[in-house]
Amino acid sequence: MSSTIHTIYGATSKVLSEARYWNCQDTNICIVAVITKDIDWAAYIGAESINDSEYDTIKWAADYGCKLSEKDARYFFPDFTLPYRN
Repeated sequence: MSSTIHTIYGATSKVLSEARYWNCQDTNICIVAVITKDIDWAAYIGAESINDSEYDTIKWAADYGCKLSEKDARYFFPDFTLPYRN
């Protein structure tokens, strides 16, 4: 199981900035950082079936995933300097 790092840009003030993606036993798993431009950010984790694309899994995690604690989020995205969204 290896991870893939994606850099994604959105067209709104909320930007899907960066994602970590894995496939494990036919399940897509993703952690994505979502930035509110120049304000704050939060990270979310989600999983979908193998039938979905990497991008669809990343988008799903950003929209419906479980929000990570700040400590866990900063482990995966240590270079982010904006405040973490409460």
